[in-house]
Amino acid sequence: MKTSCFASILLGAAAWVGGAWPGFAQSTVSTPAQRISSTWEFVVAPYFVGVNITGESQIGRLPATDLDVDTGTILENLHFGGMIRLEALYQQKVGAMVDIAYMKLGAAKNTPLTSGGRVRLGARQLIVEGMLTYRLFQNEATWVEAIAGGRYWDVSLDINATGTIAGNFVQDWGDDWLDPIIGARAMHRFNDRWSANLRGDIGGFGLASDFSWNLQGGVGYQFNPTWSAHLQYKALSVDYDNGKSGATSFAYDTITHGPLIGVVARF
Repeated sequence: MKTSCFASILLGAAAWVGGAWPGFAQSTVSTPAQRISSTWEFVVAPYFVGVNITGESQIGRLPATDLDVDTGTILENLHFGGMIRLEALYQQKVGAMVDIAYMKLGAAKNTPLTSGGRVRLGARQLIVEGMLTYRLFQNEATWVEAIAGGRYWDVSLDINATGTIAGNFVQDWGDDWLDPIIGARAMHRFNDRWSANLRGDIGGFGLASDFSWNLQGGVGYQFNPTWSAHLQYKALSVDYDNGKSGATSFAYDTITHGPLIGVVARF
């Protein structure tokens, strides 16, 4: 069944943590081959994402719950979020990239059976992707890279109740894990302004999550040799279960998908 609006905030946040922001953090962007002569090339890329989450999530002693959370619900309860991707490329061959995404959600609701009772739900997450890249092919219009590394997820969920029938209490859930990731990404320039980008990867392999896959692609527009803007669509799937029971149980099987808009500075 679908969650209520209030419950979906908490459970949707848990699923979001499972990859919505980090997975979207990887806006695969590129610039002309005119920089081939440069020894080092650097990228600074802040971005914004809008996502939809579908799947199933289970937290603590709560039963597994179907999820269907849209972008509006998450943005309505977003307290703070920040996303940025950084890259370095050496001699147009070997490189590294780091993607950092942080999100804090929160919501509060008065309890109907007690006067002055209030329940506050919160969700915080930090996701960091670290990848090494190796350029397999490049000409004036196209390049293809292999990527390998890891995606680290650190999740914190909490509920704070005051003045309820059950009294005052605080409950926290949390988990963190590191998924190995392998994949590839590519770029093709149609002309001096327009380009197409594609990235795909798989990970987990039962070492942390059971399995995870990511696929994204879109177009970019080059304003000048330094600045560009990019629009992509991304889908990230993850199937994770920490194997615990009781209050520390945490699991979800979700697909997070939606558009990504980013601005890139390359120098």
